[in-house]
Amino acid sequence: MKKVVALALGAVLLAALLFSMLAAVGCGGKESPAELIDKSMQKSKDSKTKHLDYDVKLDIKGDASALGPELEGMLPFSLGISGGVDIDNRSDKAKAQGNIKFSGLDKIFQALAGSQGSVDAQTTLGIDMIGSSLSDMQFILLDEKAYIKMGGSWYETDASSAGSAAGVSGLSSGAANIDQNCIQSAIQDPNKFGSGKIMTDIQEADEEKINGTDTRHLKANLDIDKTLTEMASILRDCGGAESAGGLEAGKSELSKMVKSKSIEMWIDKDGNLLQVKVDVELDPAAISQTAGALSGADTSSASGLESIAISIKLTISDLNKDMNISKPEGNILKLEDLFGDSSGLGSILGGSSSSLDEFDMGGDGTSTSTTGGTSTRSSTSSQNTSSY
Repeated sequence: MKKVVALALGAVLLAALLFSMLAAVGCGGKESPAELIDKSMQKSKDSKTKHLDYDVKLDIKGDASALGPELEGMLPFSLGISGGVDIDNRSDKAKAQGNIKFSGLDKIFQALAGSQGSVDAQTTLGIDMIGSSLSDMQFILLDEKAYIKMGGSWYETDASSAGSAAGVSGLSSGAANIDQNCIQSAIQDPNKFGSGKIMTDIQEADEEKINGTDTRHLKANLDIDKTLTEMASILRDCGGAESAGGLEAGKSELSKMVKSKSIEMWIDKDGNLLQVKVDVELDPAAISQTAGALSGADTSSASGLESIAISIKLTISDLNKDMNISKPEGNILKLEDLFGDSSGLGSILGGSSSSLDEFDMGGDGTSTSTTGGTSTRSSTSSQNTSSY
């Protein structure tokens, strides 16, 4: 169960990382596509707040029966994550709020439960409750705290330990001493992270409207090896030697895992990036080999997988508009308790009746939505509908 949540949270974190790396893109004049990108890298400094709609999709194709007979017919499989978030850059600490909507989790839960044996009524109820709780989550990042709403209840944890609670602690390892302002400045510097550093085959496709605004549509390929190299250098210069070392150590294996990677950008006449789309196709064989080498386990059962594709689309709007990001109201529980051995999500999948009693839909038996601390923004310009 932790791996499922980690996958979902990891995908959202990936979307956030890509946005922070690419949000500086803009346009202007008659420059070439590469010149447009490099010229506008300072543009993001003008944007203090923004709304971001995200749409992340994971597609897996192949034959999963080799992983276990209970998984026969599970593939092809798609998992979608979509929602919206308000981002406030007026502080040197993380300040954001948004929602995360999942689709396709029920198929995963049923397969996981089936792999443990027959599924009884109590386990089915637990699966339904988990799926309902994770199908539409809300979150707030404020004052180095992370607040996550699942199943009608708010949970709190330190922002630096949120990954640990979800089983993805490696994502935040060594990040405490990194100067985020230093990283932002470096990413905005074409000499450190410009188009010539991380992209190849940059072209202008056509002109399109995004949310009613005319934009220039650019396409390019991402050079994963160069991107990781430049990012490691930036991390080291900004106090993240540990993170830089880990990135460099895994660079070769990460590059092997990626079969294709492309990026598309839609930029308005004022140099604002209004939409970005990244498509990555992974090599299941390379992933399997790396996993086997690291764990010493036999990963040949994954040979039936044909392809793993990840698509991330980010649409930006409401630049420099006031945002009210505040702490949720009412009772707030500890996120770590949700993942505990005796009363957490894992116990529900295991069929613990006490866990089912404790994990109700709203903490008080209801599934009503709490509005305290969440955005009341309503915009018809966004492509994805977000309510949080």
